[in-house]
Amino acid sequence: VSSVIFWDKGRRDMGRGIASRIIACVLVANVVDSIPIVQDGDTGKPLYLTPFLKDGRVIEAREASRVPSMIEHEDVESYAGFLTVNEEFESNMFFWFFPAENNRYNAPVVLWLQGGPGASSLYAIFNENGPFYITQDSKLERRDHSWSQDMNMIYIDNPVGVGFSYTNDDNGYVTDETDVGRDLYEALTQFFQLFPEYRRNGFFIAGESYAGKYIPALAHTIHENNSIADEKINLKGIAIGNGFVDPRNMMAYGEYLYQHG
Repeated sequence: VSSVIFWDKGRRDMGRGIASRIIACVLVANVVDSIPIVQDGDTGKPLYLTPFLKDGRVIEAREASRVPSMIEHEDVESYAGFLTVNEEFESNMFFWFFPAENNRYNAPVVLWLQGGPGASSLYAIFNENGPFYITQDSKLERRDHSWSQDMNMIYIDNPVGVGFSYTNDDNGYVTDETDVGRDLYEALTQFFQLFPEYRRNGFFIAGESYAGKYIPALAHTIHENNSIADEKINLKGIAIGNGFVDPRNMMAYGEYLYQHG
């Protein structure tokens, strides 16, 4: 790893009102804060891409994962679907990938992980650094400046059980950071099978809050596996914002710093 970046930021309003608008836009069939969710027609079945990859049907998998434009008159290229990270427990991780709008084949590949724990990475797409944002009247608009303009952005709901990522067996839920690193590494391995043209690009892991624990776990897993893997992940650095790296000790920092002015 050639670089490690930490940044601090003020607490953002992750209020339930904004969260409900995000959930509405990704068509989760729920009612959040009494806002009615209208679902137009059948949303179809989940798209599992792992069987395509196992059969060598990469082109077919990519075409199937292509997401139709979500904004009228604008074609924002993106791909989404489920990657099976544990067949025994039927554990599947949901990803959404936005190729860089500029110089994509040389631009870095960035995996964004939300914190929480338990926050969906889709939050960042709609409210932080993705190509879309939600207006006050719950409409989807194009963001003027997004990370996906100059970086290939991957968003994964992590760990299994968060957002759209799920398992059909309680044993599929993670119990420590080793499990987190293992599942994310498996998802990334399949991602680069699906999009091999980005394998040589510099790869970075970024995120905030409780992702301060997920990010080092994945970086460590990549580092350990790169020594034996046939296809290595070109890890170049990590970036952690407002990281909740050591909750047990960090919880006491506020009072200490306050008392010392």
